[in-house]
Amino acid sequence: MARPRVILAIETSNPSAWEAGQASRPGVALGRVGADGVAEVLGVAGLDATRPHDDELMPEIAKMVEGAGLRARDVTDVAVSAGPGGYTAVRLAVTTAKLIAESTGARAVAVPSALVAAWKAGEGLRVRGVDRFAVAISSKGVTTHLSMFEIQSVGVRAAGEPRVVGAEELERALGGARVLVGDRFLPEGIRARAAALGVEIIAPEFDPVTCLYASVNLEAVDPVALLPIYAREPEAVTKWRELGKEKKKA
Repeated sequence: MARPRVILAIETSNPSAWEAGQASRPGVALGRVGADGVAEVLGVAGLDATRPHDDELMPEIAKMVEGAGLRARDVTDVAVSAGPGGYTAVRLAVTTAKLIAESTGARAVAVPSALVAAWKAGEGLRVRGVDRFAVAISSKGVTTHLSMFEIQSVGVRAAGEPRVVGAEELERALGGARVLVGDRFLPEGIRARAAALGVEIIAPEFDPVTCLYASVNLEAVDPVALLPIYAREPEAVTKWRELGKEKKKA
């Protein structure tokens, strides 16, 4: 008999995007995938969005798995919201997922954090008749990391490759979409341009249960190959390359 598919989902990618009053918060979720391909939630544990998660994450995972009457080796998939997001938060989550996958033999699944936010937003937008929208996260300076999504009967799917855009590129990047999911760090220039275009801005929610659902049909990777997803090249790499160019000129 085939081993039941049990998914552990970790979502701590953007704790600073959490807003008081939101039901969704950083945390972990556990689910079992049925023969119909639908995940049944077995447990959820929220984490304090205002505190680092390095001391809480593993104990909460262990407590949740035990509370579901399972053992660590019953987990077949470890799904992690892999970014873009907070540098430390994403790296901690990805490292935890790698360690669990390596030690239990579970599959590792990297879930783009924009996809997590899109699945959550899609729940409400679907009933409003919206069929296409954008998610903007990991803003820096005057630019943001923009991903387009299309709403399906169940969930959402990516519509094209993510890109870093500024206010002047927003209209073309949106391609007629009139809803933008963006947190309070969205650059003012982009926010103003969205208002001028009549684009509604709604706050993102990063929910571990949504991460679980979004991971069901994604491809697994070798845990060694599981890496954070960055919106831009790490600043240290950019500086290192620029330093190399200066040395060559000298």
